[in-house]
Amino acid sequence: MGIEPAAQRLEPAGDEENDDLREALLDAASRVVARRGYDGTRLAEVVSEAGLSTGAVYGRFRSKHELLRQAILTRSVPQTRVVPPEGNRVADLLRARATRPAGPLTDGEALLLEALVTARRDPEVSEALADATRQWRDAVTPLVETAVADGTVDPELDPEAVLHLTRVVRLGLLLLRGSGLPAPDPVAWDRLIERIVASFGVGGAGTAGQAGAGTAGQAGAKPTPAKPGKQAPRPPGRG
Repeated sequence: MGIEPAAQRLEPAGDEENDDLREALLDAASRVVARRGYDGTRLAEVVSEAGLSTGAVYGRFRSKHELLRQAILTRSVPQTRVVPPEGNRVADLLRARATRPAGPLTDGEALLLEALVTARRDPEVSEALADATRQWRDAVTPLVETAVADGTVDPELDPEAVLHLTRVVRLGLLLLRGSGLPAPDPVAWDRLIERIVASFGVGGAGTAGQAGAGTAGQAGAKPTPAKPGKQAPRPPGRG
């Protein structure tokens, strides 16, 4: 079966968004994939998990794979909830995604890791993840434009690269947490993230209150003293 265009395959039509049974199936598929893995998920178990009949699936999805693709799109990468509250910045997005919560992975997080592994060999899953990533990028575009305009992201930096960093950090933390590997000291980790965030802004300011002010022009900034034993070079033409 070929891969259908994203606009035909993934966009809800009519009142699908208000279909409670459809949402129940997507929730159930997310939980089962989180437990069994993508390849190990059976339609019968998804239906049982949802407390529905098989007919409820085929009345809403053309196949098990379409159901699982939709679960990946809507549950593992929830685009409508990735944008920080109004007034926040790209820096806040990185801070939020660099936070390592305690405890086991949620169903959505486990589903995302399963989907990433499956995407290596399943082009349909890879396409679903690509669609989700494009929607996420569209959702945060206003955030990026605001950050460049107010100086919290230096115009000399590539905003796409900054957003890519936020995704890399998030996925890396999910992998480590899912595998049970130890994390660094939380205070030390937060300090490192703040250092990275501070480097985004104009002149390394990093926060809205400092945006547009370079390190040399900050109020109260003092010149760096010369190291002991060394003298600052004299301007040319002076004795």
